[in-house]
Amino acid sequence: MMDNRGQLTVALPTHQPMPLITKLLFYGVLPIALPIVVSYKMLTDKSYRMTTTSLFSLVNCATKKSCAEEWYWQDVGLLNKLWSLPSAAAYIQKSADGSNNETDTPLLEYQVREGYCGSATQRCILKSLGYPSNSIPDQKGGESKPDLWCEHVKQIAKESSHDDDGMEIETTIVRGGDVTYEAFLSTLRQGLDNPNCRICCNYLRSALTGFELTGLWKFHPLFFLIKLYGGHFSPVLGMVEQDSEEEKDNPFIAIFDTNHKYNGAYFVTCKRLYEAVSSIDVGSKKSRAIILVEKKSA
Repeated sequence: MMDNRGQLTVALPTHQPMPLITKLLFYGVLPIALPIVVSYKMLTDKSYRMTTTSLFSLVNCATKKSCAEEWYWQDVGLLNKLWSLPSAAAYIQKSADGSNNETDTPLLEYQVREGYCGSATQRCILKSLGYPSNSIPDQKGGESKPDLWCEHVKQIAKESSHDDDGMEIETTIVRGGDVTYEAFLSTLRQGLDNPNCRICCNYLRSALTGFELTGLWKFHPLFFLIKLYGGHFSPVLGMVEQDSEEEKDNPFIAIFDTNHKYNGAYFVTCKRLYEAVSSIDVGSKKSRAIILVEKKSA
């Protein structure tokens, strides 16, 4: 069930061709329209201009010092520690007799297409809390904001449990820009230590990995803007403490990236994750968030 890189073996998504109308919109209309809209907003809206400048600075710094180039990113030793943690093991369904790890079933899954990360994260979290996979709706788009994500995950849980009070969940949104780093770290610790709690992370991934654009793609306006403005959803799997005494307040946080291009789970330092979660969503003008999803006691 684990491969030689220390990663949980999660099935790759089946390729779903992009509808023609979506292709025309994505590759034809948006590359022309978005730069015009953004340029207008930059000229006329001071708040938008300041936010965009701040996001560019954040992502540009991450390009120069990407978490993906650090030794800990997908370190096998750290991954082995991760899967021994209860918070990560909750995403693995053990075999009936518990004696054969090879027959254990991953409860994690990748998004089937771009824009489905929120829905994929909902399915991962609900399955790990005991909701049957076949009772949870298939992935879909539209789960783009923490408030809407919470509303929908609670609705799915209620419908999947057939109003069983013992399977009801409650959600708590903790926005990076609303709390101190210390409070953010404390919330992560408490959530990961609670066996009835799972954590969804809505973050700006490019604040961790940079622009990631090579060749001619770096001149494509749409992809450039996606890196500045495009948020992402993924489950938080666990926390591994750093050995250094100086970094005791900056543990490694493990995220399972629902985008299969990132090859599963990876580690970032908590301070870098705090920056990614504190980034502003220009649509809502609010910072991004971690979301605690807790199954209520019967």
